[in-house]
Amino acid sequence: MKYVVTMLLGLAAPGLTAAQSDPLNGADFVVNCVSDSTGGSVTLARSGATDKGFIVTDEIKGEATIISGLNSLTFLHIMDKDVVTFVVDFEDRNYDMSIKGPHAAQDFGSCGEPIG
Repeated sequence: MKYVVTMLLGLAAPGLTAAQSDPLNGADFVVNCVSDSTGGSVTLARSGATDKGFIVTDEIKGEATIISGLNSLTFLHIMDKDVVTFVVDFEDRNYDMSIKGPHAAQDFGSCGEPIG
């Protein structure tokens, strides 16, 4: 019986490791994305397995709150009077970005594989 338990744990361990490095399960990661409309780069990251992350684009740089969704994460960043949301779908690795406020804008693009 001891050997059966050890074997089952050994088989389950790779799956546990993969689940722990999954951005949707709270793992640390960095994902680089490219805008389909402008060709600009977007970098999104989480460190410390919290609901806090970071956004870096040509015009935006700062801390963001991360909100989990179905196969997606939303990065919410407030800068002055603008509210920025990046929604990244990790199933098809596309993103939609919108800025609401005086500098309203929309963007979309594709992301690479998350690095964690």
